Formats: sequence, structure tokens, C-alpha cells
Amino acid sequence: MADIIKILNHFVKAQPEAIAVRHTNDELTYKELDEASSKLAHQLQNSKKPMILYGHMSPYMIVGMIGAIKAGCGYIPIDTSVPKERVNMIINKVQPEMIFNTEDETLDQTDAQVISNKDVQQSQNPVVFDSQMKSNDIVYTIFTSGSTGEPKGVQIEYASLIEFAEWIVSLNKAGNGKEWLNQAPFSFDLSVMAIYPCLTSGGTLNLVDKDMIKKPKLLNEMLVIIPMNVWVSTPSFIEMCLLLPNLNEEQYGSLNQFFFCGEILPHRTAKALISRYPNATIYNTYGPTEATVAVTSIQITEDILNQYNPLPVGVTRPGTTFSTTDEGELVIEGQSVSLGYLKNEEKTSAVFNFEDGTRTYHTGDKAREENGLWFIQGRIDFQIKLNGYRMELEEIETQLRQSQYVKETIVVPVYKNGKVVHLIGAVVPTETVKDDLEMTMNIKHELKSRLPEYMIPRKFEWMEQLPLTSNGKLDRKKAAEVVNG
Repeated sequence: MADIIKILNHFVKAQPEAIAVRHTNDELTYKELDEASSKLAHQLQNSKKPMILYGHMSPYMIVGMIGAIKAGCGYIPIDTSVPKERVNMIINKVQPEMIFNTEDETLDQTDAQVISNKDVQQSQNPVVFDSQMKSNDIVYTIFTSGSTGEPKGVQIEYASLIEFAEWIVSLNKAGNGKEWLNQAPFSFDLSVMAIYPCLTSGGTLNLVDKDMIKKPKLLNEMLVIIPMNVWVSTPSFIEMCLLLPNLNEEQYGSLNQFFFCGEILPHRTAKALISRYPNATIYNTYGPTEATVAVTSIQITEDILNQYNPLPVGVTRPGTTFSTTDEGELVIEGQSVSLGYLKNEEKTSAVFNFEDGTRTYHTGDKAREENGLWFIQGRIDFQIKLNGYRMELEEIETQLRQSQYVKETIVVPVYKNGKVVHLIGAVVPTETVKDDLEMTMNIKHELKSRLPEYMIPRKFEWMEQLPLTSNGKLDRKKAAEVVNG
């Protein structure tokens, strides 16, 4: 296993002036990234706790990551989209000694030393630092983004990150020195799929900010300027981007590699992408934050599309094994599994097991294996009861997506006195709805051949676009708020 910092050092020597990270006009070369991160590491070297890394898409966020790895303390990324109350909750839990704040805004905190971009730039510390991070150290902690309750800090071991980066680089057929697009904010571990595989293959990491997500026109401007080669995003984000007129092989031919993770890749989305990019390599992957980003992959081809709907998440990566409980819950075993939740023994022991030198994690996902391929069948906790019938919301959504009238959908349960009384389908239709009643009848008629009556939503709400979270995933909570008014 090759150390990430050693690989980076190779590229620093081989191509010092090559761009390592880019956000609009803000760039850092490999040499600048190396020197700035070494300066920061000198400031962090005596810290016994992980560094809080706060910001959005500044290249200095990457300086923070590499600096914290060199110093051996590790880091906790927090995006500016995280609500202030939650930021404070995380800081209070961690009690950090150091905060690297890449933004101009100040953070509420007590005793930690705050380091700014300017502090690093003006530092007189040496520009060389021998990495202190050991393979069994915690390299990063990502707090999961649940909307309620106390956030859980998922601790990832350095060896797990190294193994993951090596695996993604081995899948990437675009080669070294390529332009990578990263859509995910750094507090969402999908970003890890872009950051380290990109830098350990001598590429340039291009950062998509929240304004570009809100205004695809800005994203389009970036794509016009930079010929991207490798795309890393959620399926929902590419779904939105497929509306861009020039995103196809004829007009934007540099793009030839796609990695998707974070949520289900709908069959229709994959089909639309393959029709635009018939010669590209497209990977569907799966993995919870607790298992270092992703643990399965499959290349989506015409054959796979013709054979499977919904799509499989593929085969497990080297060093990881799957099994299922009697209830069908997926259990992950291997080096990829997290070392547990930060300062939360109760929640750690509920889903992790570290006996006999093996690490296992109970995912809460339902899964099955067919023809040597794994399929994820929704969350155990997305089960609801309606009129005594137990059902999976995601199963209904999968069937709805098969409809010729439905482009994308979220099924929302409507509660009365704590009980589900009926279902509403929030639907992005494939064509403009001229007659509400007729469209509803058409969809229900299609569903009747695939679902029992009690699983068919009572009514449908038509939407131009489904809401996305700041991570680029479908936002179920927001959709429910819109539908329920």
C-alpha cells in the first residue's frame, strides 16, 4: 500500500507547476499545495485532537486536508451549508485545539486556535514536513448529515483511505494527469472519491460550488472553459446536468469517465447518459460513510441496462466482504469499515463489531445477491405501514420510475395522528401535464400491473425538479414539505 503523501511528493517533484486544485480563478499548483500544507502541518504538529476544517470550495480546504495528514492529527471537514447550530454541536463534541477556517466569517467557539488562509500564506514555517500519519491513525471524521438528533462522527482509518484511493485509481480508465470534477461538498464523503484518486494520479481537482448547483448556467461556463475528463457526483446531480445542451460526446468529448455514489442510480438516468456518452466508462458504486465512501462497483453498459432494472451496485472491492442477516440487512466486513463513531460508545456498539480482529458494520440497508452481483433494495427504516400493510417507499419509487410518464419521483407518506393515512407521489413528469386527472389515471393504470392497489399513491404532485440537499442528493424532507404544503 503506497502512502498518499509519498505519492503526492512524487508528483510535486515530477510536475511542480501542474495545477492540483482549481475553483473558478483560484488555483494551487502541486508545489504550492505541498508548501502550504507543510507550513500548516508545522502549526498543527503538537495537536492531539483532529483539526476542524471549515469552508466551502476554497482550494485551501485541500491544503487543510493534506496539512492535517502530514501533521498526523487528521481533520473534520464542515461545509458552510451546515447550519450554525449543528456546526457548534460538532465543535463542542470535538473540543478541537485547532480550527482551520478558510472563510471570512467567524465561528462561535471557545478555546481553539483559529488559523486563516492568510496565516498559512504569511507563515515563516519551513515548506518541508515529513508526514506523521500512521496507517492505523484516524485520517478524517465525517459527521453524518441526519436532519434530527445529535450528529454522528464517522472515524476513518488512514489505511482505509489509502486502500480506497488505490481502488478508485485502478478503476479509472482515463489515466493520469486528468481533469476531475468534484460536485460534493467536503463534509459529504462522496468528495473523497474525487480528492484523493485525483491527486494520487497527478490530476487537477475542479471544485463545483453551491452557486453552480443552483445555477447550471454557471456550471456550463466552467465546463466550456475546462475540458473535464473524470466526473464524480450523485446521480441526482448528473440528472440535472443532462439538461445542459452541450453535455454530450459530440460537443463535449473530453469527458470519458463517470463515478456515481451516494444514492440509487435510476435506470432511466443511466440510459440517458449512455445515449449521450456511448464510449464513456460509467461506474455505479455503493457504500455508506461508515465503510469509506464506496465498497462496490459495476461498469454500466448497454448489456447491463438491458439485463437489469433496477440496476445492480456490482461486486465488492478487494478486502471487503458482504453478508446479510435473516431480515435481509447488509453487513459489511473488512478494512473499509470505520473505527466507530467519535465519543459515542452506545451508537458504535449498536452497529459495529470489532471482535477477533475483524471489523463489521450493520448498514441498515436491505440487499440481495443475484448472478454474483449485489442489489440494494432500500432502507430498512424506509419501511412504512399503511392499513396494516408493510411496504418499502423505495420499491414504489422504483416502479414509478418505470412509467413512461415519470422522469423522477419521491413518494411521500401523509400522516394523521401518527399513522400513515395515504401516499402522495411527487413526480417530475416526462412531458408537460395538460390534464391533471388524465395524467394521474395514466400513471395509476401503468402501476396496477406492477404493484398491489394499496401501494399506489392516492394522488400526484407535479414538479419541475425535485429538491436536492446541499450534498446533491434527493431531499425527501423538503419534498414532503412542498407536497404537504
